[in-house]
Amino acid sequence: MPAPNDRMNPSSNGNGSMHSVLIVDDEHTFCAVMGEVLESFGFRVHQAYSAGQALLVLAEVTPDLILTDLRMPDSDGIKLLEQLRLEPIWGRIPKIVITAKASSTDLTAARQAGAHGFLRKPFSVRELRAAITPFLPIA
Repeated sequence: MPAPNDRMNPSSNGNGSMHSVLIVDDEHTFCAVMGEVLESFGFRVHQAYSAGQALLVLAEVTPDLILTDLRMPDSDGIKLLEQLRLEPIWGRIPKIVITAKASSTDLTAARQAGAHGFLRKPFSVRELRAAITPFLPIA
Protein backbone atom coordinates (compact mmCIF):
# COMPACT_ATOMS: atom_id res chain seq x y z
CA MET A 1 0.00 0.00 0.00
CA PRO A 2 1.44 3.41 -0.91
CA ALA A 3 2.55 5.75 1.83
CA PRO A 4 0.41 8.76 2.67
CA ASN A 5 0.90 11.57 0.20
CA ASP A 6 1.55 15.20 1.09
CA ARG A 7 0.93 17.81 -1.60
CA MET A 8 1.47 21.51 -1.28
CA ASN A 9 0.20 24.57 -3.08
CA PRO A 10 2.16 27.78 -2.53
CA SER A 11 -0.97 29.97 -2.35
CA SER A 12 -2.28 31.20 0.98
CA ASN A 13 -5.76 31.66 2.33
CA GLY A 14 -5.45 35.44 2.42
CA ASN A 15 -4.02 35.92 5.89
CA GLY A 16 -0.51 34.70 5.16
CA SER A 17 -0.89 31.20 6.56
CA MET A 18 -1.79 28.05 4.68
CA HIS A 19 -4.52 25.86 6.11
CA SER A 20 -4.18 22.11 5.69
CA VAL A 21 -6.71 19.37 5.10
CA LEU A 22 -6.33 15.63 5.67
CA ILE A 23 -8.30 13.40 3.28
CA VAL A 24 -8.91 9.85 4.54
CA ASP A 25 -10.34 7.52 1.90
CA ASP A 26 -9.28 4.11 0.57
CA GLU A 27 -10.07 5.16 -3.02
CA HIS A 28 -6.78 6.52 -4.36
CA THR A 29 -8.35 8.21 -7.38
CA PHE A 30 -10.88 9.98 -5.16
CA CYS A 31 -8.04 11.23 -2.93
CA ALA A 32 -6.10 12.49 -5.95
CA VAL A 33 -9.06 14.39 -7.40
CA MET A 34 -10.02 15.79 -3.99
CA GLY A 35 -6.41 16.82 -3.46
CA GLU A 36 -6.39 18.80 -6.70
CA VAL A 37 -9.66 20.54 -5.85
CA LEU A 38 -8.55 21.39 -2.32
CA GLU A 39 -5.21 22.68 -3.60
CA SER A 40 -7.11 24.91 -6.01
CA PHE A 41 -8.87 26.33 -2.92
CA GLY A 42 -5.42 27.20 -1.51
CA PHE A 43 -5.03 24.38 1.03
CA ARG A 44 -2.08 22.14 1.79
CA VAL A 45 -3.34 18.58 1.35
CA HIS A 46 -2.37 15.43 3.24
CA GLN A 47 -3.75 12.07 2.15
CA ALA A 48 -4.24 8.77 3.95
CA TYR A 49 -5.73 5.67 2.37
CA SER A 50 -6.84 4.04 5.63
CA ALA A 51 -7.65 4.91 9.23
CA GLY A 52 -4.27 3.52 10.27
CA GLN A 53 -2.45 5.74 7.79
CA ALA A 54 -4.49 8.71 9.00
CA LEU A 55 -3.18 8.18 12.52
CA LEU A 56 0.39 8.04 11.17
CA VAL A 57 -0.14 11.32 9.29
CA LEU A 58 -1.68 12.90 12.39
CA ALA A 59 1.38 11.93 14.43
CA GLU A 60 3.38 14.21 12.09
CA VAL A 61 0.98 17.05 11.21
CA THR A 62 -2.09 18.70 12.71
CA PRO A 63 -4.47 19.61 9.90
CA ASP A 64 -7.10 22.31 10.19
CA LEU A 65 -9.81 20.01 8.79
CA ILE A 66 -10.28 16.27 8.28
CA LEU A 67 -12.41 14.80 5.48
CA THR A 68 -13.00 11.09 6.07
CA ASP A 69 -14.89 8.25 4.47
CA LEU A 70 -17.01 5.97 6.66
CA ARG A 71 -16.26 2.69 4.89
CA MET A 72 -12.59 1.66 4.82
CA PRO A 73 -10.96 -1.76 4.84
CA ASP A 74 -8.92 -1.56 8.06
CA SER A 75 -11.37 0.35 10.25
CA ASP A 76 -14.56 2.24 9.72
CA GLY A 77 -14.74 6.01 9.88
CA ILE A 78 -16.81 5.89 13.08
CA LYS A 79 -13.96 4.21 14.95
CA LEU A 80 -11.51 6.74 13.51
CA LEU A 81 -13.74 9.62 14.65
CA GLU A 82 -13.96 8.08 18.12
CA GLN A 83 -10.17 7.76 18.32
CA LEU A 84 -9.71 11.35 17.21
CA ARG A 85 -12.22 12.62 19.77
CA LEU A 86 -10.18 11.06 22.61
CA GLU A 87 -7.03 13.04 21.76
CA PRO A 88 -7.21 16.67 22.94
CA ILE A 89 -5.54 18.19 19.85
CA TRP A 90 -7.25 15.94 17.31
CA GLY A 91 -10.61 16.29 19.04
CA ARG A 92 -10.68 20.02 18.26
CA ILE A 93 -10.13 19.51 14.51
CA PRO A 94 -13.38 19.82 12.52
CA LYS A 95 -14.27 16.60 10.73
CA ILE A 96 -16.50 16.13 7.69
CA VAL A 97 -17.68 12.67 6.74
CA ILE A 98 -17.73 11.95 3.01
CA THR A 99 -19.54 8.77 2.05
CA ALA A 100 -21.61 7.16 -0.67
CA LYS A 101 -23.41 4.64 1.49
CA ALA A 102 -24.62 5.90 4.82
CA SER A 103 -27.86 5.22 6.57
CA SER A 104 -29.40 7.70 8.96
CA THR A 105 -28.09 5.42 11.74
CA ASP A 106 -24.54 5.76 10.35
CA LEU A 107 -24.84 9.54 10.17
CA THR A 108 -26.18 9.75 13.72
CA ALA A 109 -23.33 7.53 14.94
CA ALA A 110 -20.81 9.68 13.05
CA ARG A 111 -22.17 12.86 14.61
CA GLN A 112 -22.04 11.28 18.08
CA ALA A 113 -18.45 10.17 17.38
CA GLY A 114 -17.40 13.72 16.52
CA ALA A 115 -18.33 14.51 12.90
CA HIS A 116 -19.15 18.17 12.28
CA GLY A 117 -20.58 17.78 8.78
CA PHE A 118 -21.46 15.37 5.99
CA LEU A 119 -21.14 15.15 2.22
CA ARG A 120 -22.74 12.39 0.19
CA LYS A 121 -20.81 11.07 -2.80
CA PRO A 122 -21.06 12.09 -5.54
CA PHE A 123 -20.96 15.81 -4.82
CA SER A 124 -20.05 18.92 -6.75
CA VAL A 125 -17.17 21.33 -6.15
CA ARG A 126 -19.79 23.87 -5.05
CA GLU A 127 -21.13 21.43 -2.42
CA LEU A 128 -17.59 20.71 -1.22
CA ARG A 129 -16.88 24.43 -0.90
CA ALA A 130 -20.13 24.94 1.04
CA ALA A 131 -19.26 22.10 3.43
CA ILE A 132 -15.75 23.42 4.11
CA THR A 133 -16.48 27.15 4.37
CA PRO A 134 -17.99 27.05 7.90
CA PHE A 135 -14.69 25.62 9.16
CA LEU A 136 -12.01 27.17 6.92
CA PRO A 137 -11.89 30.28 4.76
CA ILE A 138 -11.41 29.56 1.08
CA ALA A 139 -9.21 31.97 -0.89
